[in-house]
Amino acid sequence: MELDTLRDEIRKRDEEIIRLISERTRLAEQVGEYKREHDLPVRNAAVEKKVIARYVDIGAAAGLSEEVMTTVSKALIKEAVDVESALPIPTEPKKVAIIGGAGKMGAWTANFLKKDGHNVIIIDPASDNGLTIEDCKGCDIIIVSVPIHLADGILSELDSICDRDCLIFDLTSLKTPIVERLKGMAKTRKVCSVHQMFGPSATSLYGRNLIICDCGNGQAVKEARRLFDDRGGNFRIMDITEHDGYMSYVLGLTHAVNIALFTVLQRSGYSFEDLLTVSSTTFNKGLDTNRSVASEDPMLYYEIQHMNSHRDEMWGLFSEAVSDLREDSLSDDPSGFVGLMDAGREYFKG
Repeated sequence: MELDTLRDEIRKRDEEIIRLISERTRLAEQVGEYKREHDLPVRNAAVEKKVIARYVDIGAAAGLSEEVMTTVSKALIKEAVDVESALPIPTEPKKVAIIGGAGKMGAWTANFLKKDGHNVIIIDPASDNGLTIEDCKGCDIIIVSVPIHLADGILSELDSICDRDCLIFDLTSLKTPIVERLKGMAKTRKVCSVHQMFGPSATSLYGRNLIICDCGNGQAVKEARRLFDDRGGNFRIMDITEHDGYMSYVLGLTHAVNIALFTVLQRSGYSFEDLLTVSSTTFNKGLDTNRSVASEDPMLYYEIQHMNSHRDEMWGLFSEAVSDLREDSLSDDPSGFVGLMDAGREYFKG
């Protein structure tokens, strides 16, 4: 066959694969509807493992690699669960106000709740709809999705505006600046704190982590979880005083490592384009994350670094680790360097 003919045959197969994926997704939607009707959870880890194993086994018989079959099956599972989790859950519609709803995560949350039939209003100067914080009065749920340094003032205003039975929670990445405010409010009203551990590009909650911080009102935690439950997500409930200790590593350290990496590269004298021509597999694996961090809002990342009450502990360990790595890599005795690698390997095994 001629090359163009072969490529045309591949195109036809691609179209057939896409058609079959579409059919599979529509069947998954029916599965989701059945689960909704019979009150079954969206995600079933045991079934997912069986699907992956089936693809690996059938793929091996057809001469296809385990790596490719695992990747394909996981992608199809995600597509299916995304469709299932997007199905509306029968619920009593609530009036929801999202302060800062024109921002990325505020808009994501607004769209998420609208799909379940909730009446969502956006209170944000950028929306230009004339609504103000006073319009929160009479709402059943109020979500605060504003920059960290503004959250305390907004919560203070809400405390004097909202009905006592209104559920209030924030979506801030750090809780240090608002922890006392939230704990104080939770003594007399339904208040908790939420942190979605994913970005606004997320197509669903499938496989993603969502933290709900208990500020002292258990009913608020239950009601906040109910808004996001049964979507294939992973929930972690914790006391609000614990949150920022985790974030000093999950966010603070991760951001710091990536910022340090691209800062070193920028100062190295090698252009990014030049480095790409000699990049390794390891270098390429980290590029997506590194470039993503470089494109984020600098002030948000500054606040995450600067306003965390646990920052000094993290920076102390980070500086110590870099110093040890430098010393051990320059030493003629490899035992220290090997020890660092072995300790990391054991950590991830745990």
